[in-house]
Amino acid sequence: VISFLVFILFFSSVYFTPYRYMPKKLNTTFEIFCVVIFGCVFALNIALNNFSLGYISIAVNLIIRSCLPLSTFVSSQCLALCKLYPFKPCKPLEIMLMVIGVICAGVFTMARIAGEEKKDASSNMLLGVFMCIASLLSGSLNLALAGVLGETKLNVYDTVAYMAIPATLFLMPIAMFFQKPVPGEWHLVLGRETMSDWEILRGVWSLNKKTMLWLTLSGVFSFLYNIIQFSIVHTLSPSATAFGGNFNKAALIFLTL
Repeated sequence: VISFLVFILFFSSVYFTPYRYMPKKLNTTFEIFCVVIFGCVFALNIALNNFSLGYISIAVNLIIRSCLPLSTFVSSQCLALCKLYPFKPCKPLEIMLMVIGVICAGVFTMARIAGEEKKDASSNMLLGVFMCIASLLSGSLNLALAGVLGETKLNVYDTVAYMAIPATLFLMPIAMFFQKPVPGEWHLVLGRETMSDWEILRGVWSLNKKTMLWLTLSGVFSFLYNIIQFSIVHTLSPSATAFGGNFNKAALIFLTL
């Protein structure tokens, strides 16, 4: 939502200037379909990833998501088989290194699950791992579809603006009605054990309105991050973008250990 509002603000501020910007019109059903699927997959990636963080640590989450280059490469090649995206060269050494990385991530994750003494904790971690893998696959498809939209001559600004609409509509019912356990000691503050995201948002607003400024600021940074990320996808490839994103994951893993 904030990404779309930032784009509208930018569009309105330059509309009556010589630097007027006009988004590309979606002329075909295929372009509209791609944007809708792209927005839903983007939202699914974020929702599943946030859900998984309730059951696994940030370190485990990041190690699983470091497998993104291989899954993104596979997603791109699958779209190429459907003639939606050009084939990328398959270099055996690169594929082998990505497979080794996935195997190492799998061994680490299995060791962490086996190391849990309590059966309930192990079951919860298994659920978190499953959701994180689902988020990983959604993120792979998201980057691959960003490349497809680039092939339709839809630039990064239009991509970020258009995807915000289906992503918001996809997440709205979940945010409004899906009840989930309130994390930490917040149930003592908010007075309920389970709440929806919208109810938590209202509770935080009533307690400290200044906190919402940080939420808005995070949306602005998310808008800028998506523009940079999709620019790299259009310039290089989805797999290269996923590989570049692993550098910050590696740094965060060391910080969380």
